[in-house]
Amino acid sequence: MPAEKSTICFSLVYKGQDYRVHTYRNQYYSVMTLIADHLAIDGFGICCGMGSCGTCRVNIREHHSPAARSVLACDLRVDDSLSHCTIEIPANLYTY
Repeated sequence: MPAEKSTICFSLVYKGQDYRVHTYRNQYYSVMTLIADHLAIDGFGICCGMGSCGTCRVNIREHHSPAARSVLACDLRVDDSLSHCTIEIPANLYTY
């Protein structure tokens, strides 16, 4: 019997807009690929997930903690740990 897929729900916040995400574990390689697919932000993740450019830096706030931590979205896997988190995408980081 195949394992049941559980939905992972979290929020992406970009330029004051709150985007609710409903996805499954490993549907995307990383949060960077999910953001690129859903929001298509110019200049975001220009190294394609190699971790060398820093243009996919986001702030993640876990549902039980008021403090946010800064991470590269290419290093952030789409798994159950994202449930009920808020991922803030800085609006001015990707302008040249």
